Amino acid sequence: MTARPWLLLRGLRLPSVLAVPAPVLPRRRARASVLAGLGFFALFTAVLNVALDTVRPEWRDPEYGHRLKRLRSQADVAAGRPVVVALGSSRAQMGFSPSHLGLGDGPDAPIVFNFAVAGGGPVHEVLNLKRLLDNGVRPDCVLVEVLPPVLAGHSPAEKLILPARLGVADLERLAPYTEDRGALYREWAWGRAVPFHTLRLYLMSHVSGGLLHWKSRQDFLWEQMKRDGWMPYFFPEVPAAKREQGIAEVHGQFAAYFPNYHIAPIPDRAYRDLLELCKTHGIRAAFYVMPESPAFRSWYPPGSRELAMQYLAGLTREYGTPVFDASGWVPDPTAYADAHHLLRHGAEAFSARFGRECVGPWLRGSPAANVTSGPRPLTPELP
Repeated sequence: MTARPWLLLRGLRLPSVLAVPAPVLPRRRARASVLAGLGFFALFTAVLNVALDTVRPEWRDPEYGHRLKRLRSQADVAAGRPVVVALGSSRAQMGFSPSHLGLGDGPDAPIVFNFAVAGGGPVHEVLNLKRLLDNGVRPDCVLVEVLPPVLAGHSPAEKLILPARLGVADLERLAPYTEDRGALYREWAWGRAVPFHTLRLYLMSHVSGGLLHWKSRQDFLWEQMKRDGWMPYFFPEVPAAKREQGIAEVHGQFAAYFPNYHIAPIPDRAYRDLLELCKTHGIRAAFYVMPESPAFRSWYPPGSRELAMQYLAGLTREYGTPVFDASGWVPDPTAYADAHHLLRHGAEAFSARFGRECVGPWLRGSPAANVTSGPRPLTPELP
């Protein structure tokens, strides 16, 4: 009887190449892939954080980082010339043009650089001076802008400055001006845990700003900056309706400072620390008040401006620091984009007078420069 074929195969094993493997992903391989991904993430985060604190500070704080590089390049090219740094807010950032001061460009002429930043105040100014000194930049002179309303500000550093823009060393620099130091440290740490997300707009704007929507792009912070740090207002003129809208917005930003006006502790400490730093490092310092529109000047309650000037006069007596009050120099409302940001022609005209009547005599050591500049109005020359 013929054996059935299937019986001949009994007891035989199929070759291993014909065996069907079980469709199971090895756990070890999956675990290794996850750990490798986490390791790469941690390494990338660490490298980026180191870069943010060392070679690429502009990636976290473009206004400071790009200004630092441009100031250094100017000082290196013109070695031996005195360096004057102007600290301040967006008022000065848009309204102070060093190239229009008329101080010359000879081998002995000073290098004047606009180091003002948007939203800047006393705490920002002392922070940036500390940063400059710690980064090996020691100016010969500093011009320190004063916004009289901000002298009444009580907000501590953790509410004034975006922690994401701070370097690790800035945390100690700002410590004296905090109310809750732990809150500042915690928010900074959370941001630095995922810096590529926290700083995504800055990072993308540096890499390829064109990929972002124009409202999200940040490269205007350095691309519109002049060689001397000046950032003129975006447009040469502003329609009347747009100006009125801007005036209303500025009033909303500053209204809280005016009721019960007095000199608050945090601004006072910041300015005193700044002047002590200047004294320690042999830096000459002067205060200046940028022009304000008639609308802005009308918001001051009676006696508040006098109180602010009395406070500055006290610092003058204590530290020998002159005060240049240009708040009433530009009474023409059309010279402003809103209530206090000068348009380009207003900035150029103000800067020319500021250099002629205040900065130039002060740098030359003229005794007349040690008195507060008078209120004679200036009508900007149209381009």
